[in-house]
Amino acid sequence: MTAASLYPRLEPLLTQVAKPVQYIGGEVNSVSKPFAEAEVSWALMYPDAYEVGQPNQGLAILYEILNETGWLVAERTFSIWPDLAALMRTAGVPQFTWENHLPVRAFDLLGVSFSTELGYTNLLEALDLSGIALHSADRGEDEPIVIAGGHAAFNPEPIADFIDAAVLGDGEQAAMAVSKIVRDWKAEHRPGGRQGLLLRLATSGVAYVPSLYEVSYTESGELAAVAPRSAEVPSRVAKHTLMELDNWPYPSKPIVPLAETVHERYSVEIFRGCTRGCRFCQAGMITRPVRERNIQTVGAMVAGGIAATGLDEVGLLSLSSADHSEIGPITTELADRY
Repeated sequence: MTAASLYPRLEPLLTQVAKPVQYIGGEVNSVSKPFAEAEVSWALMYPDAYEVGQPNQGLAILYEILNETGWLVAERTFSIWPDLAALMRTAGVPQFTWENHLPVRAFDLLGVSFSTELGYTNLLEALDLSGIALHSADRGEDEPIVIAGGHAAFNPEPIADFIDAAVLGDGEQAAMAVSKIVRDWKAEHRPGGRQGLLLRLATSGVAYVPSLYEVSYTESGELAAVAPRSAEVPSRVAKHTLMELDNWPYPSKPIVPLAETVHERYSVEIFRGCTRGCRFCQAGMITRPVRERNIQTVGAMVAGGIAATGLDEVGLLSLSSADHSEIGPITTELADRY
């Protein structure tokens, strides 16, 4: 598919809004690949403003992994502030990506990473601004497959009417699996159309497809059961768990933002999961088991990340970094080195 840049139509609007630099893209380490040459295209969205979404670790990891694959292209998109959104609607400019300012509607997949439930309404605004039907049941063959992920999509039922699929758990391997399924489906001339692709995603076990399940509730409004509509659809959806974090040292070259963001440091995820089991903490439950990066991988990632970005602050990221079994040696080595 070909798509023309929206920037010539967007640029005149930027002089009329706050912080226009956040919309222009072209940051250090951003990746601009030929859109027309890609076999599968992703628009990766963090459903919040650029200053909040750009530092997000999950978005950075998926962006780098997907763009390292030659036949894939991944571009970013974020929530548009109301001042620009109003001007875009008046001028007929749809939701765009940051790399090449392409219409989000032109992509094969719209992947949305939810850290909190507050992003739900921002997705709806982005869909409306993109010209993508709000309800998945109303989407046509030429509209992107909307896939949700992240902690706030672990229970996707609140947004089930608005998404086509949801990936539960870690996204690295799942994103590549989804991409390969889409590539094969397109190479086979799209058998079954949009519904055929959704059925493949569901039967492969890669994603939960809400439209292929019957959800029932009790009289009090509580969830009673989720049952597949056909025998070929699995009755249980598996969570993706990346076990060997040392084999996936991402992000290695995170994007250096042009505009001010909420976090301006290089973050290294030193482990996933948590041993504490606090009953109020969703993340500690859904990210089990604990998986650590070793001290050598952490050191190499810090050295590479600083060299690639020029940042002078490093964060050791996890749910409870002090619980890493080598946190003492890690911090001592980094302090001695820097």
